[in-house]
Amino acid sequence: MIFNPLPIFILVDSDPDGMAIMSTYKYGSMAQVHRNADLNVPSIQWVGLQASEMMSAASHTNMPSLVPMSQHDRKKAEAMLKRNPSFAEDGPEPAWRKELQSMLVMNLKAELEILYELDGGMEGWLDRKMSKLC
Repeated sequence: MIFNPLPIFILVDSDPDGMAIMSTYKYGSMAQVHRNADLNVPSIQWVGLQASEMMSAASHTNMPSLVPMSQHDRKKAEAMLKRNPSFAEDGPEPAWRKELQSMLVMNLKAELEILYELDGGMEGWLDRKMSKLC
């Protein structure tokens, strides 16, 4: 009998902290490398939220949308791009790297609460995203 594991999806804020959380769940902690094999979930798939995606939605609505990045956010994103293998130029997650770079260039981030302001709210957004992924 062949076992196909259920897909595991992750939805985090589109900010450096959310991206770091996602990386830790999928690849493990840089501080706990000796335990990563027991703690990570390599099959995780990123559902979103992506600031670049929210830029498009914001241009079509009157929502307050994106939030300027703080100095802490900028420093964290820059450190992740330099030191975290998940976000390396030749790393396993080029979309993650691109998203962090976009945040830095735009100086904007998006928090999950933004989804409540979209057509159909968070539930509608998730339904649309999941129908594309499954």
